[in-house]
Amino acid sequence: MFFTRYLSKMLFVMGLATASVFIFAIAPQWAIVNILRLPYSETFATNYFDQGHYLIYQHWGVMVGFMGVVMVVAAFKQSWRNSVVFYSFAEKFLMVLLFVGSRGFANENTHGFFPVIIVDTIVSVWTIGYWIEQRSMFPNPAIKQQPRVSGFKS
Repeated sequence: MFFTRYLSKMLFVMGLATASVFIFAIAPQWAIVNILRLPYSETFATNYFDQGHYLIYQHWGVMVGFMGVVMVVAAFKQSWRNSVVFYSFAEKFLMVLLFVGSRGFANENTHGFFPVIIVDTIVSVWTIGYWIEQRSMFPNPAIKQQPRVSGFKS
């Protein structure tokens, strides 16, 4: 039961990694240039940043950053885990699908997303493993379980 045993540790570590995306809400221009490695020039700044695109990155930073905070809380608060695990899987698996679907590996302008994709892939695979283990812990209630008998009757 590897995935179940270490779920809280995964939520804590990957939650901290996910929360680090808050940098996009705080310093979007720095993060876009230094983390995503998108090219920066005055033309880029005039045509891109001045048109309100900061808001998109800041919104993404807040949304994903808070997802990380909630994952960290769920590491310690078991009553939060089911919904947090489900939502984090949905958010992170979709990001991986978007990256792969847009051929992100072939586009050098999206190579800055590799750390995000690595974290999101780990959380997605972990969640699938966790769900498989949880299913094995709870057998199908439609199948009648035979009671265990200790000793022999003569």
